[in-house]
Amino acid sequence: MTKKFLIVASDADSLINFRGPLLSALMKAGLEVHAAAPNIYDSKSRNNLERIGVNIHEVKMKRTGTNPLTDTKTLYDLWKLMNNIKPNYYLGYTHKPVIYGLIAAWLAGVPFRYALITGLGFTFQSNIFWLRVIVRLLYKVALKNTHKVFFQNPDDENLFLDQGIINSDDKKTFIVNGSGVNLKDFHFTPIPKNINFLL
Repeated sequence: MTKKFLIVASDADSLINFRGPLLSALMKAGLEVHAAAPNIYDSKSRNNLERIGVNIHEVKMKRTGTNPLTDTKTLYDLWKLMNNIKPNYYLGYTHKPVIYGLIAAWLAGVPFRYALITGLGFTFQSNIFWLRVIVRLLYKVALKNTHKVFFQNPDDENLFLDQGIINSDDKKTFIVNGSGVNLKDFHFTPIPKNINFLL
């Protein structure tokens, strides 16, 4: 029986732009790959995902919202999706797919659960104290029953360890060398001599 892999993102287009080679590698390894994101059916990446054989699913999720009722609905929708798909593996990246996706995967009994921490985002630098406390607590709950947590830089890993979000005794963190750039898709172009930058 073919094993299933579910990946959840908060932005549908990032599934091709940043995770396309991963999705292709998973399918080459013989896995049935499913991807879920908000507005995936209307995204520019839909055709590319379906063309390479990824099963796509819409999930309601507000990337930057802090409404607890909306986020509870997101958690429920992810749990329901996982009960329907019954994946063997789950990977979430960015805040809400990591937090709510991992909690839903644990509740749905997904055997292997992984997180990719792509950055800390505004909540870790926010001036709103209660928001920082809640987000850190949610990360701690979500990552407690995770099999492996991938970081893209050692500073984020150290912060999670220093703040007790992850226990250093678990030895389940791993640093990857970023997302990488496919030079076949993104060609080298010399910088023009006369160029202005606005930052």
